[in-house]
Amino acid sequence: MKTQPVTHARASKHQAPSLVRLLGAWMAWVLLGGQTSSAQPTQPLRSDDRLRQFMEQVRPQSSASEAASPESASRAARETAVLPARLQERAELLQAGEAALARLDVSVALDAFERAMVIVHAADTEIALVRAYMQSGHYRRALAFGAHTAGLHLDVIGGSMLYAWLLNVGGQLALAERLVAASELRMPGHPLVLAVKDQLRSGQPVASGPLLAPPTRLAPYGDAKALPVNARVTGSAVLLQSGTDALMPLSLLPGSGKLWLRNGLGQLVRARIDKKFGDPRLALVRLDSPLPSPEDLLVAPGEAVAGSVGFVAEYVSTPDAAPAWPVLRTGFLGGDKGNPDERLLGIDMPAGPRGGPVFDGHGRFAGLALQGASKTSGGTASADDRLIAVSQLRKALRGTTAGEPLTVQDMPSPSGPKPRDLIEKIYESSLKISLQVITAP
Repeated sequence: MKTQPVTHARASKHQAPSLVRLLGAWMAWVLLGGQTSSAQPTQPLRSDDRLRQFMEQVRPQSSASEAASPESASRAARETAVLPARLQERAELLQAGEAALARLDVSVALDAFERAMVIVHAADTEIALVRAYMQSGHYRRALAFGAHTAGLHLDVIGGSMLYAWLLNVGGQLALAERLVAASELRMPGHPLVLAVKDQLRSGQPVASGPLLAPPTRLAPYGDAKALPVNARVTGSAVLLQSGTDALMPLSLLPGSGKLWLRNGLGQLVRARIDKKFGDPRLALVRLDSPLPSPEDLLVAPGEAVAGSVGFVAEYVSTPDAAPAWPVLRTGFLGGDKGNPDERLLGIDMPAGPRGGPVFDGHGRFAGLALQGASKTSGGTASADDRLIAVSQLRKALRGTTAGEPLTVQDMPSPSGPKPRDLIEKIYESSLKISLQVITAP
């Protein structure tokens, strides 16, 4: 079952009261060290005083128990003022919302969570709403409400860890690590904090075990009924604008022919080889049913300039076929070494099969990342990854049955999104355009 996007009209009816929104925005500003949305995502804090103030604010109380914190006491007071029948209704709404989210019925899930929020303004409901926004593909909305939840409910560590995870997968690792460090000061030795810290350090974050337990589930739900037990995620692919075709590294094409593709919203489809493709390094595959493609995605008119800012979105390969959100990485695009068909990706990436979409500094789709020949220098292994530029893809797609892919769009205006807004927009597109490649022997 496909997700149903949340319309702006619907969202506006369920916005938090203006005072709560302002408080959440202020807390998010404090959490991020006073940075505004126009700041670079990896810039240090502008003021050490702001960081010290935040550290003081989140420093553990004299009692190590979460239940003894002022925030917990306040929450308990609010809940005791609610009739038991209403609390039971709230619990049933949360359960129903989680079940709806698990079957990818986002509209029903949102309705249940929002009704539960009316009964008690609590962290577990807000965390569930953040995940529902992610499941519907609204990363920017999820990130904003995640900041509110993390800042307002300092006694509930799940809100901070979900916000840190969303920052990290959205290409803002420095901010994610800063938030995790502050949370560790607040609750030393907390297993959830330690688990998230380890995953962020690994460079290839995978949510498993306790990181998948609601309400703080650090991954989307996804349909897996059609998958065999030995299926696994082997890499990434790129959904074309038609929504019915995708490009992927030829090396990932399974000899068994058992191939599925799944986006960051958890939507899974079977895929099959279409026909011989114009580039021997890539495979063009046809989806059994269409997946939603980003409506506002821009496509670069030509190759990005070497040394310019670039972004890559890809999925972490895993020994199972669990759904996940893609991870966005930032760097500087490489040159062609004198051969336009052999351009270096240039962006530092962990070892992996690649296959994800590449974006330029304007947020436009600029090509596909391809794994290069492994090299070893000074005992350190690195990959000579390549960039298949959009101009090469457009040329290779001529004569295929891929609809109308890679249509050039107008450049953004000079008054376009600020740096952080741009990254968030790119990631929101990545939830649809980047696909997990799932194969089975």
